[in-house]
Amino acid sequence: MDHEPRLAIESIAGQRPYQEDSACARKLSDGRLLLAVADGMGGHAAGEVASTLALEALVASLEAGAELDAAFEAANRYVHEESAEPGRHGMGTTLVAALVEDGEYFVANVGDSRGYVLVGDDIRQLTEDHSFVAEAMKRGQTHEQAMATPWRNALTRSIGPDRKVDVDVFGPFPLRRGSALLVCSDGLYKTLADEDIHGLFVGSEGTPGAARTLVAAALERGSDDNISVAIAEYGEVPRTAGQGGGEAD
Repeated sequence: MDHEPRLAIESIAGQRPYQEDSACARKLSDGRLLLAVADGMGGHAAGEVASTLALEALVASLEAGAELDAAFEAANRYVHEESAEPGRHGMGTTLVAALVEDGEYFVANVGDSRGYVLVGDDIRQLTEDHSFVAEAMKRGQTHEQAMATPWRNALTRSIGPDRKVDVDVFGPFPLRRGSALLVCSDGLYKTLADEDIHGLFVGSEGTPGAARTLVAAALERGSDDNISVAIAEYGEVPRTAGQGGGEAD
């Protein structure tokens, strides 16, 4: 697809006193497009360092010609090695990325940051959460039951704590005009259901407006976490400003 995408990033600390998320939306030197969000953990300094290092390593590996899964593995090795430094023990981060090339895209993730595609009146989650809640629900628990446990915020997979990591890669998917790729941290979707994300997106003006609207809505609806989103819109997802979920409550 020769149409240049419109890109937007919005990332705020929200109600937290510090920011542990990192996000990027950029074209690589070989023409591939990268969207990525990392949500760090391990305390203020360590979490911020982990998410920043993961994105740096991801971009460097992709710029060197790596495929998406290999770039995630390189990011994991780098964060793991750096966690040996004083004050960084046990640090880690989630990582989600969408990589667009030659009219198609792949999405990869480790942790519970998510990737979505919006096309017309549809939104589809492309990733699977690596979290206690997701695993509990696969075993038959309801969301309410899983969230009632002390492990409701626990991850089953993340970048950094171990020398090796399993990376989920989805795709390739065909890239359609009139669609948008969206990656985000859990601070967004834990207060906005998929239909809310879609409604707010199509009720916004432009790609930067969509990013700002989504993050503001998540904060207003009670998100107590850092909130980050990165978007690439190809053509234009049909807007319905003034209808449905376009207004933040």
